[in-house]
Amino acid sequence: MTMLADRPLPEITPLTEPFWAAARERRLVMQRCDDCKAYRFPPEVGCYACSSMNSAWEPVSGRATLYTWTAAYPPLLPYFAERAPWPIAVVQLDEGPRLTTNIVDVPYEEYVFGMALQADFQQLDDEVALVVFRRAD
Repeated sequence: MTMLADRPLPEITPLTEPFWAAARERRLVMQRCDDCKAYRFPPEVGCYACSSMNSAWEPVSGRATLYTWTAAYPPLLPYFAERAPWPIAVVQLDEGPRLTTNIVDVPYEEYVFGMALQADFQQLDDEVALVVFRRAD
C-alpha cells in the first residue's frame, strides 16, 4: 500500500467542488458575496456578513501570512501518526479569509507569526490537490 493510499482525503461536496476543481488546476479561488463583496471560507450557502444568497467563486492572490499554528501528536490516524508531530497552520490570506493548511519546506521550528507565505498545490490523486503554503520569496 502506498503512502497516499493511507492518507485521508477531503470530502468533495457540491458546495466545495469549485474550490477543489480550481486547486486541481493550481488556482486558488474563494467564494465572494455578490452583494457586500465579502470573501468567505469555508464555503457557505449564504453570506455571513449580509445574509445574501448570491455569490461567485473568484481567484485570490494566494499571498498570506502565518496567523497561528500547532502540532498534532498521537493518537492520530495512521498516516499522520507515522509523521508526528504533524504541524497544522492557519494562514490569513491578503483578501481576508483564514485557511487551515500545511506549510511545506519550512521546518516547524522556523515558523514565525506573520511570516509571509504564498499558496502552492500538492497533487494527491486525479481528483484532489491540496492547497499548501510556502515561504514567500
